[in-house]
Amino acid sequence: MNYQITKTDQNYNFDAVRTVYYQTWNYSYRGLVPQVFLDNIDPKTTWHPETRWDNTLIAVTSDGQTIGVCTYGPARRKKYAGFGEIYSLYVLPKWHHQGIGQKLFQAALDILQQHFTDIYLIVLKANLAAQAFYELFGFTATTDLLADQTSYGILHEVVYIKK
Repeated sequence: MNYQITKTDQNYNFDAVRTVYYQTWNYSYRGLVPQVFLDNIDPKTTWHPETRWDNTLIAVTSDGQTIGVCTYGPARRKKYAGFGEIYSLYVLPKWHHQGIGQKLFQAALDILQQHFTDIYLIVLKANLAAQAFYELFGFTATTDLLADQTSYGILHEVVYIKK
């Protein structure tokens, strides 16, 4: 099935984006984050993609199904002020390994590189597949390790930078 990469607008159906997040988290993060964390995700309240409508790229099939999402923008962490950041990249599991993530990611990088010299992202420390993916695009791991305390356990993350 054909798909296209496009930006969202403020009138987009963000429930479709939440569905991509929810399905992808439950598939991709199983065994990487505490199971209780995944069990307590509420797809209606956990994510608020409508707040980033102007920094969101989506992959949409010819019949209108949202199958992938990439969000980006200026750095959210003070330590990386002046950097661009990839906030998220998710593709529905049944659409994995078809180049959709690569196209979404490259499109976001192309936009960010118009405004920022350096770009970073944060990835789970145990997510070796994602790390290998980002390394294909020239990102390298830093020694900046993060430990985000959640109600359901600690998430260990690492910062990757592309200069």
